[in-house]
Amino acid sequence: MRTDVGGVFDPEAEQAGPDDLELRGTPPGLESPEDLARVHPDAPLLVAYSRISDDWRKRNGKRAASSSWKAGKGVANQHRRNDTNAARYGAIIVHRYTDNDLSAAKRDVVRPDFVTMLRDLRRGYTKDGYRIDGVICVDQDRVQRTQRDWEDFVDALTIIPSRRFYTPSGPMDLTEEGEIIKTGVMAVVNKAESLKKARRIRDWHQDRILDGEPHSGPRPFGWEDDRKTLRPSESDYLAWAIRERIKGKAVRTLCAEAEVRNLTGTRGGKIVPQTLTQMMTAPRVCGYRSNRGELVLDAIGSPVVGKWETVCTPEEWRAVCATFGDGSTYLARGSGTARITGVPKTIKYLCSTLLRCNKYLEDQAEDGTKVLRLCNTPMGGNPAKSKTSPYVYTCPSCRKNSISGPMVDKQVTKLLVAKLKKAQATYKAPSLTWPLEGQLKQKADKLAHLEKRWEGDEISDEMFYRLAPKLEQEVKKLRREKARFEQDALHGNEPPTDVMRKWMSGEYDLEQKRRVLFEVFSAIKVEPGEKGNKVPNPRRLTPVWAS
Repeated sequence: MRTDVGGVFDPEAEQAGPDDLELRGTPPGLESPEDLARVHPDAPLLVAYSRISDDWRKRNGKRAASSSWKAGKGVANQHRRNDTNAARYGAIIVHRYTDNDLSAAKRDVVRPDFVTMLRDLRRGYTKDGYRIDGVICVDQDRVQRTQRDWEDFVDALTIIPSRRFYTPSGPMDLTEEGEIIKTGVMAVVNKAESLKKARRIRDWHQDRILDGEPHSGPRPFGWEDDRKTLRPSESDYLAWAIRERIKGKAVRTLCAEAEVRNLTGTRGGKIVPQTLTQMMTAPRVCGYRSNRGELVLDAIGSPVVGKWETVCTPEEWRAVCATFGDGSTYLARGSGTARITGVPKTIKYLCSTLLRCNKYLEDQAEDGTKVLRLCNTPMGGNPAKSKTSPYVYTCPSCRKNSISGPMVDKQVTKLLVAKLKKAQATYKAPSLTWPLEGQLKQKADKLAHLEKRWEGDEISDEMFYRLAPKLEQEVKKLRREKARFEQDALHGNEPPTDVMRKWMSGEYDLEQKRRVLFEVFSAIKVEPGEKGNKVPNPRRLTPVWAS
């Protein structure tokens, strides 16, 4: 907590910064407006403004815990200097405005306390009724964001011509021509300096990208602190997860394995499906460099390769990306989408939605006659209290057809094994070539040629920005299709004996097993059971084989 004496910071205040709200409003212990006017009739009454663009301690509690400075320390220091400078001029600060962790250079950022300060300047007093004789801050650039902001501030301050703007250099009369010119020039210089700094940062990042250097910031999962050398315990797991995901394993299954291996994220958190998805689909796993969610390409349209050890091959990276829908990968972050089987994530039982209710129901036709209608509703699994049948498959529509879950799963497995044995006798390994490879190369070459001509000033900006987006979309679409094709080729054409072995050995998880079932069966019809018969009857099942 902060210690204040007479509205001035105690110089012995501790390093931990106060909460933002403590740095706003009337200083503690300040006299009332009436008492202040009586005791200090000639002292200028000032409002103080403080702003910090980036207070990472406010947004990163874990990292801030290891720092001697806490969130709010930067703006607190500015207010302390404001108090010291105000005392030099014989002035008293009656209100503090604070915008912490808010940039003054970004156009869309709203600074709430700056807006409040302008409002109070226009009406001439603070919300607590103190007269405003001027504004104090540590530098002009704390107030300024754009030239328009500075003009708004000057207009609000000089509504009363006697008011002054205080900095460490002294008070300024912003109604005087010379001061207007000087501060106006400084506003332009500050803006230019801000743009120059932003450009330097962009250039620095761009140079690192083109040189194949890794990202700055926290180390990525799978690599050491140098971001180049693999950390075996993490990289081995990540490589395994990528291979198993390509084979069809559910992400939640892969996360469970991370817990078995006692692995956590780089900041100590539990590895959950969303973060693991982003780890597996980050281009860095195969050595590619990305920036702001885009794959970085060189002058000829090839991905820029980084200077770090890789976890998998580019082909494996494309294949694992293809197992996720648009919006869920590292390059297109968003909420999770349906898995590769196309079935909902919440399914817990092997044959849910594969079974179809084959009960006939009575309906009434328009002429009043009774007609029979086949229910044909997908049946889902539900827990049951029976020890021999802890779950059953039930029709959610007619609610008149249910069957023992364990019996169905056992019988369906027998049918599957018989089908796979029969298929193995005639199996031949296919040689698959993606039919649109030539089209992808043509579009990619065309886009690279267009970019080269634009960079050489051979075509106008208008033409480039009109033609490039459509080509980029077509190239991205074709690359996704190729990745999905390669992914299907990796696990969709396994020999039937391998599929059978992985099924029986438990290598397949629930999602992989369901994927196999939906490839072999179109549906399995379930006949209604006999009333009063509690013995499971496999003859109620009729398979409909996929072509």
